[in-house]
Amino acid sequence: MEFNDVVVTVLVTVLTAVITFLGSEIKKNVRARTIFNVLEPLAKDAVVAAQKLGVTEYLSGAMKKSHAVQSVIKALSDSGFSIKDKQAIENAIEKAYAEQKELLVQYPQKEKED
Repeated sequence: MEFNDVVVTVLVTVLTAVITFLGSEIKKNVRARTIFNVLEPLAKDAVVAAQKLGVTEYLSGAMKKSHAVQSVIKALSDSGFSIKDKQAIENAIEKAYAEQKELLVQYPQKEKED
């Protein structure tokens, strides 16, 4: 057996072991993948709901974001998921807002009363 054959055999064996390990870890994290699959639509709905809430009562941008984040956290917890990484939700909310900015214009916001 030549040296190159040995190297290839060792690499194939190592790669097979790594791929098998990663596959088992991915299967364990089905819940995590499910959360990220539903996070985007939940964030979009929460952003629209917060924007609509701003039609009837004054809400600053930070208050709308906070309301949207809390809505997503509640929806996920009502579905049996617990979220430890609030930053991931905040990022999803910011992304949803940026993507829907033109849609949100149709909801005129109540002005701050002095």
